[in-house]
Amino acid sequence: MAKGRKTDEVEFEQVMVRVFELMLYEHLGHDEFASKAAKEFNCSVRHAERLWAEARRRLKERFKQNSEEILENHLNQLYDLLHRCKQDGNKRTEKETLDSIAKIYQLETKKVDITSNGQSISININLTD
Repeated sequence: MAKGRKTDEVEFEQVMVRVFELMLYEHLGHDEFASKAAKEFNCSVRHAERLWAEARRRLKERFKQNSEEILENHLNQLYDLLHRCKQDGNKRTEKETLDSIAKIYQLETKKVDITSNGQSISININLTD
């Protein structure tokens, strides 16, 4: 990449491959990356920082997609297990499976009061001493 010249999409993607290598395999931090990439790609430090930001954005997006896929697969397995429990009449495992699904959807509302056993608390502070 020469300074002041626009790159085409293919060349940009080749640069991004190297950017990922620098970040993930050479474990360079932001400042190290910016100076090394600026020299290697013959660009400004500011442009190298933009490459870093683009790589981070892509990594976050990929991680989010993978997380959603994993969650979806896990839920599908739980619903399959729930269906089999209902067919077999296995009430204990059915309830545990429903609890697991509720946790994933953050539907748990059971709160435990460990401080006052449900009684009101009064605090008296004397400020006249």
